[in-house]
Formats: sequence, C-alpha cells, structure tokens
Amino acid sequence: MKKLLLCVALFAFYPETQAQTLPSEMHYSADGRILYTGGEAPTGLYDRTVIRNVYLNFAQTNYWTLLTNNYASETEIPASMTIDGTTYADVGVRFRGNTSYTTIGTSQKKSFAISSDFVNADQTIMGYKNLKFNNAHQDATFMREVLYNRMARRHTPIAKGNYVHLYLNNQDWGIYPNVQSVDKTFLDEWFLSNDGARFRATTEETGSGGPGGGWGDGTAGMNYLGADTLSYKNYYSLKSSDISYPWQKLLNATQVLSTASAANMETVKTAVDVDKALWFLACENIFADDDSYIMKGKMDYMIYYEPETGRTTPLEYDGNSTFLTEAATSASWGPFKNATNANYPLLYKLLNIPQWRQRYLAHYRTILNETFTTANATTIVDEMNAQISALVASDPKKLYTTAQYTSGVPALKTFVTNRRNYLLTNTEVAQVAPTIASAPYYNTSDVQYEAPLANQQARIKASVTSANGISKVNLYYATGVVGNFTATQMFDDGLHNDGAASDGVFGASIPGYEANTFVRYYIEAIANNTALSVSYLPTGAEHDIFVYTVAAAQIANGVVINEFMASNSAGNTDEAGEFEDWIELYNNNEIGIDLNGFHLTDDTSDLDKWTFPSGTTIAAHGYLIVWADNETADGSLHASWKLSADGEDLVLSDSALNIVDSYTFGAQSTNIASARIPNGTGDLVMQAATFNANNESLGVETQTLHSLVIYPNPANTIVNVKGSDNLIGQKIELYNALGQKLYENTITAEMQIATDRFATGIYYLKIGSLTKKLSIRH
Repeated sequence: MKKLLLCVALFAFYPETQAQTLPSEMHYSADGRILYTGGEAPTGLYDRTVIRNVYLNFAQTNYWTLLTNNYASETEIPASMTIDGTTYADVGVRFRGNTSYTTIGTSQKKSFAISSDFVNADQTIMGYKNLKFNNAHQDATFMREVLYNRMARRHTPIAKGNYVHLYLNNQDWGIYPNVQSVDKTFLDEWFLSNDGARFRATTEETGSGGPGGGWGDGTAGMNYLGADTLSYKNYYSLKSSDISYPWQKLLNATQVLSTASAANMETVKTAVDVDKALWFLACENIFADDDSYIMKGKMDYMIYYEPETGRTTPLEYDGNSTFLTEAATSASWGPFKNATNANYPLLYKLLNIPQWRQRYLAHYRTILNETFTTANATTIVDEMNAQISALVASDPKKLYTTAQYTSGVPALKTFVTNRRNYLLTNTEVAQVAPTIASAPYYNTSDVQYEAPLANQQARIKASVTSANGISKVNLYYATGVVGNFTATQMFDDGLHNDGAASDGVFGASIPGYEANTFVRYYIEAIANNTALSVSYLPTGAEHDIFVYTVAAAQIANGVVINEFMASNSAGNTDEAGEFEDWIELYNNNEIGIDLNGFHLTDDTSDLDKWTFPSGTTIAAHGYLIVWADNETADGSLHASWKLSADGEDLVLSDSALNIVDSYTFGAQSTNIASARIPNGTGDLVMQAATFNANNESLGVETQTLHSLVIYPNPANTIVNVKGSDNLIGQKIELYNALGQKLYENTITAEMQIATDRFATGIYYLKIGSLTKKLSIRH
C-alpha cells in the first residue's frame, strides 16, 4: 500500500519550497509556475520509441490447451518471461478479453494477461506487476488503442501503451499492443496514493449481439440503485481497496450524483470529481470511443474513490474501438451523445447543469485545439507506421491482412480531420469564449512571481479579452495538491490591485496562509454571450494549475549556521566521548543573543523539530555547538535528530518560526566540515573542521580547496562564476526553487551564465556537493 509522503525536498538543494512526493504523471513547467498532470512521454516498459522482444516460455508442452481451458475461470499457468536479457521466473499467464477472444474463431492471435507476482509477490517487470498484450481485435492498423491513449493522456488519466514482439516457446507470435493495466500501479502514477477503492463496471451486454447492443439500462453507469450496497455488487466488481466500507463510498457517490442540480453543485463536488469527469466524457466523445461509458453506460470503464479528497472519478479502461470511420460524422456521435438519457447520470446530470455544460465545452474546445488536430494525428500516425509496418507485415498470427493495415493507416488521419471538422460545426462548440493571456501572482509589495510571506495575501492579475464582452472573471484557489477549489470574483475596476479600471486586467487576492503552504489556482473567464461561454487558464484546468509556495520570513539577527559536520568518525567528541554530528552557530553581533525558544531542524516542514532549552544564549562574536545525534539525554544541546551525510536541509528559526538562517547541503565527506568563509558571513565551503573557532584559522590554501564564487548576487542579466582549480571541468547545474534543472554546463576557471531568461526568484548553482544560492531579480 502506497502512502502519501509529504517531504521536505525533491532534491537535496531545495530549501525554500515545500515539496511533495508527486505522482509520476505530475510535472512542473520549466519555470516552476504551472503543475501539469498528464502528457509526459512514458519511459521504461512503455517507452513508445522502443519495441521489445518478449519471450514467454512454458514448461508444459500442452500449455495452449491449458490456457484455452482456463479462459473462463481466468486461471493463470506458470511461465518464464525474458525481456531485454532479463528473465523473470514464475510469471502467471492467461488469455484475456471478451469479444476479442470469443469472436476470432480458431485464430491463435489471442490477447494475453501476465502477472509478475504469480509466485513471488515482490517481483515486478520493470516496475509493473500486471501486463496486457492485446491482439488488436477489430483494428487492422494495430494503432487505435495506443494512438488513443497517447493523444488523450494529456487531459485524462489513461493507460500508457507501446508495442512488443512476442515469442511463445521461441515461436514468433507477432506484434502486440502493450497496454498498461489500470491497476494500483496506474493509480500510483496519477493520484497521491493507490489506497482508494477501484471498481470496474462489469455488467455483460444483454441486448443484440453486435457492439453497443443493449446498453444504458440504468445499472452500472454510476446509477443510484438504492441504499443497500448488495445492489451494487451485482453490477460492479471491487478490484482493489485499502479503505473501510468501499461499497458505501460507491453508493454515496451515486446517490449524490442522482440529486445533482444547479442548486446543489457544491454538494455534488464533495462526492464526485466533476472536472475530471467532464474531461473524461469529452475525451470519450471526441475520439468516438465505442467501448466507453458514453456509449454503453456500463462496462469498459472504471471508478476510483480518492480517499484524499473523498471524491469519485471515472477512469478510461478500453480504447481499442476508437477512430471508427463511420462515427466521425455520425449524428449519433454529436458532442452531447446520451446527455438526455437519464440512465447515463454522468452525462445526464452534469451536462444539463448550464455551468458544467459550459465547462465541458471549454474542455472540449481545448482538446480540439491542442490535441485532436490533423497535424498532431498525422505526426503520430506516421511515426507509428514507420515503427511497426514491417512487423505487421511479417506477423504470422495477425487477425487481418497487410493490405487492410496499409489502407487502414491513412483512414486514422482522415477520421481526425473529418471528426474535427464535424464537431466544430456544432452550434455550441462553435461559440467563442474569452481569451485569458496571463495570470501571474504578486506579493503584497506587488513584485511579480515573488511568493507572499506567511499570512500575507497573494495578488492575482488576469489579462482577459473577449469579442463577445466579458460577463465575469473568477479566480479559483486551493491549498495542497488535490481537492476542491474556492471561487472568488475578479474585478477590473482599479480597486482590486488590477491596475487601471477597464484596462482588461482583472484582480483578486488569495488569502494568506502559513509558511510553506502549497497553493494552486486557475482563472475562469465567462463571455457575455447568450451561452455564457467559458475559458480557463491554464487551459487544462483543473489538472493543470498555477502554483506557488508561501514563503517563510527570514530575519537577519546576526546569528548564523557557521559550520557543521554531518559525518564524524574521528573528530571532536561530545560529553559522552562519542563522535557525533555537530552544528556550530556564530553570533555576528556586538551583544549576546538569547536563543530561548529558537529552533533547529533538518525538515523545512517541521521548523520546531528541536527547540533550544530555556536560558540558552550565545555571546557576542561567540560560538555555540549543538550535537545532532538524536540523543537528547546526553545533554541540553543535543538535538532530537541526526544530520544526513547524503545531504539535506538545515534551518535555524526564532520562537515565532521566522527563519533566521538556512542552508541546504549535498553529500558530505567523513570528517570534513562545511564552514563559512569568511567566518560568520561567507558561503559554506568544505574544509577541515575548525570546531568552536574561527573558520579562517586554517589559512587561505585550505579554505579555497573547493572555492566557488558567484557575482553579482542578486543577478540581473548575467552572473559570473569563478571556480577553484580542482572544480574546473566538473558539471555545473542551475536549479529553480522547485528542484528543476534549468541549465547545465562544464565549469571553467571563469565563466558567465545568462540569467535574463529566468524569472525573478531564488535559484541554486550546484557543483558536486557544493551548492550556492543565487537570487535573480529583473
């Protein structure tokens, strides 16, 4: 069970922002101001640039008979799997699929499910436990599912996919789409944990035999079936859960959804992730997904209850029946398919509330404009065709002919062109929404992209234009990585820190929060047309959002972290005669300083982790040693934690939790200290220890052993870098406050780095274990 981790740093040199262990599908923009979810190119097992040879070897000579006999019971048989030269013993293998199995006659091109933990619960295959090799049923191009997953993942949680070349007992079984399982690993990648309840709607088709028959009967489409959870167990299967009463969570969500109306939108948002649901519905509709919620109203989708927010969200499950030529311009596949059918409550309830209908349309336009374009589809399809065409031609088991593949590939591109043109003619889709050009944040001193201090407001200014006039502009804000937003209206009246009245810049404020609070926000602009068409910035809201972290106040009282040793095996000893980590403070003042209530910590999210005892003082120009040994019984100046020689944060704060001094260090060497040169004021450099004494007593040669000088600091357009001889040739890197690498080069004796391309803020230059804080101001 994966637990949510809130940690101090994404990197050892990340001191000023509270970092979070984010799901792998979340990533920051280059400037660190936007947090995106989805759209990153997969690596590892699902790297789309790689087609791996996969060898399944069965010890049983009758393995095919066993697989066939076990299909209905879904019983696996053992095999070994070899990928990239690595053999995984005792994986479990079975045939998978419904119509992809039952309608292909005697063909041996079956779909396979593989479990890496069939025998060994801890075994994974490149990080994954459940693999799916699909047979491209009803898809002569082999591309539909992989293409859909690739194009849609920018805006909705969806499986990754690429291709493998499969061999069974060394016999060529041809090419297979390798599609990620929507399992707990998938949840880890998209959500803060995988602890929640994951359901699959599993009702089988009860109508006519062809695809789409007998659907929408009001059972497994998140329909409210009454107050007894047993009713739901007839139509859903619980795939995983680490929470109590998972079935009750599903029941509650369907009950709240059944009551959705314009009058109780806030209540609905507490139980259903409405925005995620709208993106999900828009993707299924635009790609004309025949195996989908919007088509079937049951089966071929999943539901996830997110324990961190208490909300449920639908998840895409099966994407092989997309890009169907006949659906591209079909009247039955309009933008609001099944929105008038009460048996499809996600459609019927959400899309018939005017505000959410307009939100759906805004997301719809975003997909059409940014993802679902002829140019994008052409690029991807051509790339995939170049990658797989030869393997398809030589596939000895494929369900369709090479000629069908050859004619099917251009049809995919034609589908996108025809479908997009058709959808853009829809009256509601064609409405023109406002344009939001930018929405930067400011602190109370009106410095752009400077985070507010603790308990101070952030000012947001949005530049908005609209050919149809502007009815309203809203600011949505929240704290933490997930959860519902609070909305507040923005004004262009000159009274809300928005500049001049009627200048197209709208202003509003986000309330003040405690230091290190992670804040996210986005903008909604509503046109003054009949439809009240809306647009958002970021355009991918709410899964793409602007972010900042509330800054901690830093005061200058003259007491500094002057020296420390994070790995002590032969240096100074404490009262017990033990070699312990230590921290030296120095008082630059002409008077003594009372440290009563001051704190030391190695965790920026826990500033009062250890508190100086009452009566602790440091003399004028004096030194004070604190032992970081997690042995508080050894004396009053023994902290309740240890330093990490691998690198971490070190923070001194006062009784009000204002940061007095802080430093983030990289890996340390045993019995080597990091000390300020010049003493009390300079940067920390690695040198022999000067325990409880002036750091300059070692002489210039020792002090400059690892010397790195940067100036000017703060920098505007250029920063000069000078390194000592032993640093020349090493890698120098520049990171922003979110731990993202923005620059890399090889250091020379003297060099310059252009800083005019970087936003105002705090940055970190790193060479090996040396880290220099750099302030950039424009």
